[in-house]
Order: sequence, then C-alpha cells, then structure tokens
Amino acid sequence: MKMKREIEIMSYLKTHGVVHIQELSRFLKVSKNTVRRDLKSLEDQGLLEMKRGGAALPNEMNLGISLSEREIQNIDEKRRIGECANRLIPDKASVILDAGTTTEQIALAIKNRKGLTVITNALNILIHLADEKEITSVSIGGVINPVTRCFTGFHAEQFLSQFHVAVAFVSAGGVTEQGVTNTNALEVPIKRKMLEIADKVILVVTHDKFGKKSLSQFASLDQIDVIVTDAQADPKMVQRFESMGIEVMLC
Repeated sequence: MKMKREIEIMSYLKTHGVVHIQELSRFLKVSKNTVRRDLKSLEDQGLLEMKRGGAALPNEMNLGISLSEREIQNIDEKRRIGECANRLIPDKASVILDAGTTTEQIALAIKNRKGLTVITNALNILIHLADEKEITSVSIGGVINPVTRCFTGFHAEQFLSQFHVAVAFVSAGGVTEQGVTNTNALEVPIKRKMLEIADKVILVVTHDKFGKKSLSQFASLDQIDVIVTDAQADPKMVQRFESMGIEVMLC
C-alpha cells in the first residue's frame, strides 16, 4: 500500500507541480500523518522537496537519462545484445520488453519473427513494432515519464498483473553482487511486477553497468536467470555471477 501511495503522489505531483498535505489526505483517503511519512520517504529518495504544508518537485528531478542521449551510448554493443536476445526467444512466445535502449535493440532484432506477443511499457518499442503484422504488441498504459518515454504507475502494474509470459527482458542502471538497480525509482515497481509474471528473467545490460550501483534496487541476483551483455564485460565479475548460478552470455 505504501508503494502504491507513493506512485499516486508522484503522479499527482507531475500533474500539479505542488501538493498540499490536506488535499493529499483527501485524495488518498489516509491520515495527514501517513501523508507526511510518505512525503518524507519520497524526499529521502530525492524525488520531491518538502515544503511548508506540502511538497513540490525538485528543480532537477532525476527521471532518468533521456532516450536521445542513451541511444548513442554503446550502440554497437546494444545491437549485438539485441541479436543474442532474439535467439533466446522461443517461437510464438509471449515476452516482456522492459523500457530502455538495449531492449529497443531486441525489438529491432525480432522484426522478422512471426507469432510473438510483446508486452512493453516503452513508447519507442511500441513505435518500432506498430507496423509488424506478425507480432502482437500490447501496451502497458499508465503515467508516462517524459524523459525515458515509458509508462509507470499503479495502473500500469495492475494491468500487467493479468498476464503471464515465458520471458521478461529487463534493463538496468547497474548490476553488482548485491543486486540489480535502476536510476529512476518510479520505474522500480513496474520492473518488479515484470519479474513476478515471467517464467524466465533475462537481464540485458552493456558492460559499463557491471559493478555500478544506481538509485533503487529492483531485483536480487537470485531473481535473474540469464545476463546478456557484450564481450567487454569484466571477466572477474562474469565469473562471480556464474559462480552464483547465473548464466552469462557474452555477445
């Protein structure tokens, strides 16, 4: 319930810019003290700034790095990861493609496939697959992040709960022995839901994400079945992940 309230508070903030404790108390149907605790939790995450009687978005809220910036980073590595990931998708399977520019390359790689169902919260992936008559694309609606152009929020999680898929391909801001993290805390709940409804979870990350920690953890390593990365990945970290029972595919 706390996570749901925090998502609703952030959605409300993105619409109104400023929120007051009293109006949030009525909107969420909880006490003012509960609202204060939720706002303090969100402030600790760097997602808002407490103000007298309420809260506001910080001047430079971390909604993630824009798609245009990320699309040009490690592009050759991402293409190879996309091609490797394509080979891991069974025929006529239902899969999840998480938001991201690495998962975007999976969308490009599967364009010649037939009978796949792709569920995604990423606007860029939906656009790539919109004209593919042999692929069924399912959009996870919700609140859109204008920077990363993906859908998040309670409604997106609720929508996703009705599905079950063979494979979920998830992206990340960092992966260490302690877990898998993301730069944007708002996307964490939807990522966790993706893991819940998949038979197999495949993490797709470029080598620069190894050993890096981002803002919010969304998975422990025992929730990851396979890591697909590029050949520049640190061999020592690859060996550590493999010793933990995770298959690592170098592309």
